[in-house]
Amino acid sequence: MRRILLLIPGLILLLFAACKHDDLEITKENENFRLAADFIKNNYDMTLFSAAIEKAGMTGELQGAGPFTALVPVNAAFQEIGINRPSDFDKMHPDSLKALVQRHLLPQRLLTGEIPANGVDIRYRTLGGTEVYASQANSSKYGNFPASNVLLYFNGSYVTRKDVNVANGVVQVLNKVMKYTRGNTVQDWLAKHSEYSIFVSGLKKFGYWDRLATPGPYTVFAPQNKEFEAKGITEATIAALNTTTYSGARLIGAYIFEKSHFFISDFDVFSKTSAEGFYDRKLADDSWYITTSVASATLTTPLSYGMYLRTGLVYPYEQFPGAGGSIPALNDNLCDNGLVHDLQGLLLLPEQAVNK
Repeated sequence: MRRILLLIPGLILLLFAACKHDDLEITKENENFRLAADFIKNNYDMTLFSAAIEKAGMTGELQGAGPFTALVPVNAAFQEIGINRPSDFDKMHPDSLKALVQRHLLPQRLLTGEIPANGVDIRYRTLGGTEVYASQANSSKYGNFPASNVLLYFNGSYVTRKDVNVANGVVQVLNKVMKYTRGNTVQDWLAKHSEYSIFVSGLKKFGYWDRLATPGPYTVFAPQNKEFEAKGITEATIAALNTTTYSGARLIGAYIFEKSHFFISDFDVFSKTSAEGFYDRKLADDSWYITTSVASATLTTPLSYGMYLRTGLVYPYEQFPGAGGSIPALNDNLCDNGLVHDLQGLLLLPEQAVNK
């Protein structure tokens, strides 16, 4: 009996030796080999996007060979835009729902390390044939970011979890739903949103309206009617202004960044990779400047922004009270020729824009 017991360890070693396979690799910790659709479906914080995939009839495609990059908004991102349960997708036109899903899918495997460092609005093709814009900051005035804190955005949406491997690609988790009004210019977008009608009347009065239908690109910061009305300004007030008395470049033009395509997150990238921590821009056809900065409580919470006008870049200069955007769901409205952001407050009042 003792001899048999002594032989057992040797037999076990022989068994392992016989099973040896040179190509066998141990699965890496946290590596996930589910297909993209299965991975999304089985994560409780992605159930709304999973429902969108299913209702759009794209589950089978995402179970295919790929490769794919799935840019997945968490449930809170959908709730921010009024989608609280899967049945809410039934209110959307089927084509619009499919377009929403497709603009969150890339027909390639895109990892964080493959995106140019400290770049802004780097374009990648989506499954729907549109473009998504990536911006990334991985170094700053304070030195290099730790790999876990690299700032990566897609269409202004922050990537809260990066490079989650799945069997047919990779998942990047977003804190916002990416918006895009395909086939519409910035002018079209503003015309369809009546809450900006006073701002539109100012654009028309001072000759900016028609250019917003041209290729651009344009980044527009648009105050709603209630912001003008709080200062006693109506469409009738705008209509009564004499364009030779008031500086259109300061009163209305300051809200438009011409030849620019900026998501709010781009200002975050600018601030992290520059010495100033904010973005200065000279007004078109004017000597004044506008300064823009961003803020966020944590890396994972949506950005808010602030901006103000000043009469010069180097002190002494006069600075005017600013305005800002603190409702992320109203920002980053992507159109064919630029973006529209909602601005709370006014940059300048008519009496502050009198030509001297």
